[in-house]
Order: sequence, then C-alpha cells, then structure tokens
Amino acid sequence: MTGGIQSRHIRWRRASTIAASAVAIVLTSALAGCVGGSASVPAHFVIDQPRSGITDPVAISLVGLQPDETVVLTATTRTTTGPWESRAVYSVPPSGIVDLHSDKPLIAPYARADQAGLLWTMQGPSLSQVQLEDVWAISDRDIRLVATQGGREVAATTVYRTGFGHQVSVQFVFAGDLIRGAQNTAPGGTTFDVRIGTFYDPDPRLVSRRPAVLLIDGDDGGGSAAFVASQLASSGYPTFVVTAFGPEGQIPGSAALSAENLDNGLTWLQRQHDVDPARVFTYGTWRASQLALWYATHRPGAVFGAFAASGTTALLCTSSAGSAVLTEDGEPVPCEDPQRTIADTAQLQLDRIPGPLLLACGERDEILANACEWLGAGRIARGERPGDIYLVARGAAHSISTPPVVPVGLQGLSPAVAQATEDARAQFWADVRGILSAETRR
Repeated sequence: MTGGIQSRHIRWRRASTIAASAVAIVLTSALAGCVGGSASVPAHFVIDQPRSGITDPVAISLVGLQPDETVVLTATTRTTTGPWESRAVYSVPPSGIVDLHSDKPLIAPYARADQAGLLWTMQGPSLSQVQLEDVWAISDRDIRLVATQGGREVAATTVYRTGFGHQVSVQFVFAGDLIRGAQNTAPGGTTFDVRIGTFYDPDPRLVSRRPAVLLIDGDDGGGSAAFVASQLASSGYPTFVVTAFGPEGQIPGSAALSAENLDNGLTWLQRQHDVDPARVFTYGTWRASQLALWYATHRPGAVFGAFAASGTTALLCTSSAGSAVLTEDGEPVPCEDPQRTIADTAQLQLDRIPGPLLLACGERDEILANACEWLGAGRIARGERPGDIYLVARGAAHSISTPPVVPVGLQGLSPAVAQATEDARAQFWADVRGILSAETRR
C-alpha cells in the first residue's frame, strides 16, 4: 500500500467459481436426438474464446444442424436481480453450419452478421448503477446458449465470462496518502480523511513502468469508472479516477470540480512504482470530456496525452448565466456560453497537448446531436499531428466508449444503430490500447 495512513484496498469477490477457457473450445450439448448435418454429426456449438474476460471477443457458431430449416438461438444469464436474455433466428444452409461471424440473421436485435451479437444484445430488468456494475463489470457471468429447431432443443452450452474483479485491484485514496508520515487526522479536523479518488491497478501489479490514465468519471451506465477504469487496468494500464459531478472534489456549496483535486490525483498516480510519470493521459466522456481536455491543455508539462469521446472540445458553462463547471485556486475557471454556436465558441488549445490525442463521436448521438461537429472543430484547433486519432463512428449513438460485448447502454436503439454503436466501441478501445501500447514501447 502506498504512502499514507488511510489507503484502503477493495478486492472484488468472485460471483461464482468458474474454469475460464483459454483456448478455442467446442462444447457439445445434451441433445434431444441426433440431428443430421451433411456429415450426420450431432448438433453442437463451437465457441472460439481465447480469453474469457467480460469484454473479450468471442465467436459463436453451430455445426450439425438440420439443413434448409430455421434455427432459433437464445442467450440467457441468471442474476440476483433477474434474467437477461436475447434471441435470434437464422436460416440453416445445406452445410448444416451457422456461423454468426458471417451469416446474417433472419430476425435479431442486430441487423448484420455479428459473432457476439447474442451477448451484447441481451436485455434484462431495470437496475441501479451499482447493480449494473456488479452484473456486467465486476462479477463473473455464465451465459447459457440454446439452439432450437422444429420446437426441439438440439444444442446447448454455457459460455463463461470472467468479470474484472479477477484482473483489477481497487484502492480508495485519501488526502493523507499524499503526505508521507502524516497522522491519522489533522488536529480537530478530518482533512486527511477526505477521499481524493480511486486507484484501479492491474492485478497482479506490474513490475515495469507503463503509461497511466487520469480518468474523470462523469458518466453513468457503461461509461462509469467500474467499466472504463477496469477495462484500462485489465489491459495493463494503471488508472486513477477522480469523480466529477458529485461531492468528491467539489468546493463547499459549489457544483464545480476543483482543479486541485485533479492535481492531487495526478501527483499520487505519478508516484506509483508501475507508472511512467512522463506518460500520463487524461480520459473523459460526455460531460467529463471537456474537463479531461481542459486539464491536458493546462498541464502540458505533466499530462502527456488525452482521450475524449462524445463531448465538446470547448469548456462550456453549465448555463448561459456563466456558472462554472471547474474551479482553480478557489476561483471559477472562465467558460463558454453553451447557447452559442460552435463557430462562435473559443476552442480549447488542444495544440498544447504534447502527446497523442484521441477524439471520438457517434454520428447518431442522441444526447449531444452535434458531437461530431465539436470533434471537427477540435481537430482544426489541434492541427494535424502524427499519432492522433479522430474516430467518427458512422451510424453510432452516444455511448461509444463503453467497453465492447457487454449489453449496457444500447436499450431503445434500433438494431442498425445498436450494432453500429457496438462496432464503434470495439474500434474505440482498439484505438485506446493502440496508443497506450505504442507509448509503452518508447
């Protein structure tokens, strides 16, 4: 445990004991009878899952089905709050093989062929944020796949998905942790008990220094720290989370986030033995994206690069009256009128960020309709730099930064928009890991 006297570790417990698959596996169901394919082999699922993490790719196919008929596929997982499930119908070709990677469904909540479509389209009960994180970020999931032809179950298997709780160590960090040798509390006060953030670290801890991320946590759903910080840490990149739009980090009586709290988080993060202090990135989505970009542009000597998605590239006030979203040295940071057009709004000085910048938007963003226009304005302000990535996701909705494969943040979208959003998620995270991996090798 690092430094101070109030650090606390949280080790997420396993939701169930499983043996996670590490290679492509073939699991044969209990059959209601032998069903003839061209080779008269029993119908069975083929699951290709080199890694079993909750957001890792998985490819699903079936062999031995009755040709020239339809097959109904269902995916179900049981949780303490109720079942989650999805359903798709496919036409079986003469080969008796249905491959979700290449075969388009007849009926499904996704429009095109998709190797994991049955998983990320599952729907379930309405959950609180804490429940959602437990089900689809922290805990393990056993997902039951069933194939039915002619009203009979012909194949079934279980896909095991391992939650982030196995791969990430979570530690609350307090003000006292910044001061080596500090007493438990300041005389007559609780200064050292103030929580400044949460640290997500790869488990087991790395022995070499890696790029790290200062994440400003402002989103609910799949954009929350339990999803994003866990995804980053499980990929090998230590992440410190500062909460925005909540009580942590705010000055009394204000809705604004304190820049000093970001400074404290950055200082603590750079001291960790597995962190390269010269390769720290900020990260924010939606309302937090402007904060991540502002901090990167105002601390260019300490922050190397930035990731921002589905948000603005100017620091906007919370109202046209000029209410600040950020304070520094106790004073409100100047911000832009949110009622102005993008062309009339001063952009953040993104050219001051020394390292790579990733900006992303969905063309069908239902929350920030002009998200891609903001990205374009930010790109002009930045200028073209080697290593930068601008992801304009065609047909995608708002929540493109949620890690892939998990069925979060897609409810209410049409099959085409949902699938475009899922595709954007896979690309966004490939880009994030690509940038961090490139900096690891430097």
